[in-house]
Amino acid sequence: MPSVLCTLGGEGMKVAFFSFGACEGCRYRIVNELHKLLQLNGIEIVREPLLGLSSDVEYDVAVVEGAITQPDFEKLKLIRGRAKKLLALGSCALLGGITTLGYRLGLRAEEYESKGYVDALPLHAVVKVDSFVRGCPASVDELVTVLKFLLLDLPPTKYERRFEYERSSDLTISDDFLKLDPGKCIVCGRCVELCSYIGAHALTQSFRGYRVIVTTPAQLQFQEAGCIRCGLCAAYCPVSAVAYRSDVQAALDSARNGGEVVIEPLALDIAARSLGVSPGRIISLLKELGFSRMNIVDPDRLATEMKGLVPCSIAEERWVERVFPEAKGVLNEHVKIVGGENSVVVTVCAARKEDHKPTITVHELLEIVEGARITLSDLPEEPYSVRDVKDIKVAKGPEECTVAVKEYLQNPSGTVLLQICPGGCQRGSGAPYRFLVTR
Repeated sequence: MPSVLCTLGGEGMKVAFFSFGACEGCRYRIVNELHKLLQLNGIEIVREPLLGLSSDVEYDVAVVEGAITQPDFEKLKLIRGRAKKLLALGSCALLGGITTLGYRLGLRAEEYESKGYVDALPLHAVVKVDSFVRGCPASVDELVTVLKFLLLDLPPTKYERRFEYERSSDLTISDDFLKLDPGKCIVCGRCVELCSYIGAHALTQSFRGYRVIVTTPAQLQFQEAGCIRCGLCAAYCPVSAVAYRSDVQAALDSARNGGEVVIEPLALDIAARSLGVSPGRIISLLKELGFSRMNIVDPDRLATEMKGLVPCSIAEERWVERVFPEAKGVLNEHVKIVGGENSVVVTVCAARKEDHKPTITVHELLEIVEGARITLSDLPEEPYSVRDVKDIKVAKGPEECTVAVKEYLQNPSGTVLLQICPGGCQRGSGAPYRFLVTR
């Protein structure tokens, strides 16, 4: 490839700029700082309408600004097909940005929808994106860095270091329940401490110095590493570097179709306390969202129908199997909260996501409420009452569970409900952050 200065014609790696759902601020910034691109050897700008270059030309790299909406899907796919590399330019292209937020909050939605713009998505939801330039507006310096990589035929990876002191990692561990993204992690150690505290030891720290990351032992997949699926790592993570599967969209789809809600009394109570209303208004809220049927199921009451050690969820069941294999003979299958077709489970326990899809936690329910913009004080008060559960022993947290299992093995009688989360299910992995035990 000839080594020439960036030009608006001539020879070099051909770069074309495009814009969709955005304010064009990223491209205006590039034009304002064009001298930085002009100092880059081997680049030829062949398309940029702001510079008067808007003809249909051949290009190697497509730099695309803005979120993408339904009417423009095919146009974006055509651009992707003609380009060797496609870069997402700025926050709207990379994350959806203000455009996507506008649809989420319903701002001028009717006007856009009447023109066919049903939704706005980041580019990677429609086509393959090879790299990105962050910022609102995007950083021209970062664009120059990315183009330098491409000139050397070395596409920048997702986690390459572009700024001094920026954390770098190429290891993301993900399955149908959890995702761990070391690129977001601040290495506070909360998840590692909690995982060790409950006896799972599925998370650890790896590497040294500024390269330290949180990962699994030997970078194994979660279940291979010993994860019991309690979800506490995600609940306590302050930056969402660890996150459990989100079923919010599936729950909203069920609500639109008049589906059923299966909800725990404890989930009702915690949601009510979080929003400063009564549990009866939460029932009214769920109906307002579109659910046609309500089924309140108490896992504690289900446990009274069993004898022996009763795990409250799959997490406690796996914990007993690992820590007390000798208790297999007195260990029941865990309590399951499930529903039928087009039903949504609402729970304070993220581990229940393994039993039913979709299952949303109270934390996710509050996210739905925030997006729905419903005035809770206008909702009617639905009748609600719950009966206390008696004749059952409840062990809360790893210490109490350990003692309870040992005592039951020595004197097997009655029913013992095991809740591994510190503080029990009322401080479960699906509860809002402020309800969790301070550690």
